[in-house]
Formats: sequence, C-alpha cells, structure tokens
Amino acid sequence: MGWLWGSGSNSNSSASNGLDPSLQDFLKNEAPTGPKPSLPSRPVEQPKTPTQPAQPTQQTQSAASEKPHVPPQSQFQDGRYAHLWKDYVPQNQLENSAKTEQDKLKDIVDSYNDRKAEIGRIALENCAIEYMEQFNCFLAPKTYWQVATLCNAESKKFNRCYDMQAKFLKALGYLTIEDRNPEVSEKIQMHADKLYHQMLDQEAQIEQAKAEGREPPKWESVLSKQNVSRAMAGKSLSATPAAEKSPVEDGDTLWKLITPESRARYEKMLADLPPAEQDIERRALLGEMQANIGQARQVQDAFVEERISRMKRREAGQSTIGDTIKRLWGWDRNA
Repeated sequence: MGWLWGSGSNSNSSASNGLDPSLQDFLKNEAPTGPKPSLPSRPVEQPKTPTQPAQPTQQTQSAASEKPHVPPQSQFQDGRYAHLWKDYVPQNQLENSAKTEQDKLKDIVDSYNDRKAEIGRIALENCAIEYMEQFNCFLAPKTYWQVATLCNAESKKFNRCYDMQAKFLKALGYLTIEDRNPEVSEKIQMHADKLYHQMLDQEAQIEQAKAEGREPPKWESVLSKQNVSRAMAGKSLSATPAAEKSPVEDGDTLWKLITPESRARYEKMLADLPPAEQDIERRALLGEMQANIGQARQVQDAFVEERISRMKRREAGQSTIGDTIKRLWGWDRNA
C-alpha cells in the first residue's frame, strides 16, 4: 500500500514493484505500443498585418461560407470533425419524416389532450394544502360539526381552489403554448397560484369591510394586464384599487367568432356567476377557444400537407390505394 503516500517519480515504480510478478509480466505484454492518438489541432488563424487593406465584404462573406458547418450537437465548434457531421440529421427530424399523415394528426390531438390533463395535475398541485385539509378531515375529523356535515366546508374550499386554478391556467394561455421548456410551465403555474391567492385576499378585505359597515373596496379584474404583469414581477395586486375597466378588452375578436347561439348561451352562463368571477370565467373560455382555433389550424395545415403529398405521388406514378379512394371521394377535386 505504499502507493497511498508515494510521491514524485518513485511513486509509479514503487506501485508497480508492489504488484505480483505474473501481473507485472501481463501488463508489460498487453500494454499498447506505438504513438498515442491525439486530437487534431485547432485551425491556426493567419494574423492580419496592420498594413493589409480591408477585405471587401463579398470576400469576407465567401470566406465565412467556406467554413465547414458544424451542428450545435458537436463539442468542437471550431470546425474539427466537420466531415463526420456533414450528413447528420437530428433525431426529431428523422422521427417526423417517418411519420404518416395519420400519425401527425394523432400527435396534434395527443398534444392538446396532454396539455388539458396537465392543467388538472398542476391545479391539484397548487391546491395541495386544501386537499390535505380535506383528506385529514375525512381521515380523522376533529369536531362533531365536521362529522355531521361530512367535511362539507373543506370539500367546498378544495373544489373551488381546483376549479379557479384551472381557469387561471387557461386564461394565462397554458393550452395555447406548445413545446415550452419546464421553466415557462413553472412560471405560468406560479402566476396562476399567485393570482388566486390575491383574489382570496381581495374577497377577505371585502367581507371585512361589510362586517365593519364600511363600503367595500373595488379593484380591477384579477386577470387584467396590469395585475398579470404585477404578478409576474412579484408585486402585490392591491397597490392600485378602484381602476376603471378598459372599454376595449382582450379577446373581443375571438368572442365575435362564436356563433350567436353559443354566445347567448355563454353570456347566460356568465350572468349566473358572481360579478367577481364573471371576467375570470370569460377569459378562461377565451383561452380555451384560442387553443381550439390553434388546434384547428394545425389540423388544416396537416390536411394541406397530406394533399400535396398525394398530388406528388400521383404525378410520380406512385399513388397508393388510399390515394385513389380519396381522389374518387372528391378529396382532390382540383387535382
């Protein structure tokens, strides 16, 4: 065990001397011989002399275009091993190229359904405290009132938290954002939770004012642009009470796209809600409508791409049975 405290040039020899003679012979025979492989050297840039005239812009651009392209996946961005990366194709592009039209449509629907399911999971995560209060009440009620009411107060508190958190997430655009990184998802989740607790704080102040016989304070909508920006910046929403509502609201264009019958049904549903929750419900509906419109556009683009692919296969004489059936059914009237 002398190698533990050996130092200098004697440490390697002492370590090898301490080995078994047969093991020493094996290492000598099996040791690789020849020159050690080394990485290619970094390309040396020619130093520019101060007396050289400035190169024209076209020559500079041509020199830059001659530099080998290296994808960001390579650890050597200076041009080394560029010949190994010239035919590289990212994994996601390979997977997308191998997908059929039906697979692409399925991905669109699955992505939307996954985001809807994610809203329920995030709302449950934001209401973890309310859920635990309900669970503990069912598990071991502390008062006879909880036993008599079957934990009705705790259940109502949790259900309201869950529903409002889901509406806040929809209003903040959780359904409309695709391929976002985890940081953006977590940021939206934190904003929804902060806005919900600010709404509870405003309701508590209103109830306290009514109990004291004072006029209840008035605030702008919790989901207004100012309040959302303050929530993102980490500021309190109660800094500017009694702000008038803007006559031009966000989402009016989307609201006009609804048919008159559906709009009348939605407005009747909103009228039955408390005034403080009407704007929240309306913005949640607009967020869901925007997500549905985005999904419809993706499906439409997928159908257009599928039609172009069918036309190309027909011109090349490679039509399939499915292409022929779709053409006979009138899918390619202009083809």
